[in-house]
Amino acid sequence: MDYFDMEELLVDIVKKYPDIESAEAHFQSLLDTDDELKETYTEWCVAKGYHEKRGFSIFYQEYISREDTIWDSIFPNREEYDGYK
Repeated sequence: MDYFDMEELLVDIVKKYPDIESAEAHFQSLLDTDDELKETYTEWCVAKGYHEKRGFSIFYQEYISREDTIWDSIFPNREEYDGYK
């Protein structure tokens, strides 16, 4: 698994598990069962400047924040956005 595969995996988890606790639990279970994934995650954290313990949660928060920003740019008027929920 390479660097970009790691980010794709993390995005998939974030999309599948909308709350951070469930997403972190699932990701941790994957790390516990796959040594290659754990090694790739460690390298990814070093490259991003994250501590391994907080890397996933930082990525999760940044990803959600980016997604919110995209919706805000499409619907700058909050009431208009609320009509699409």
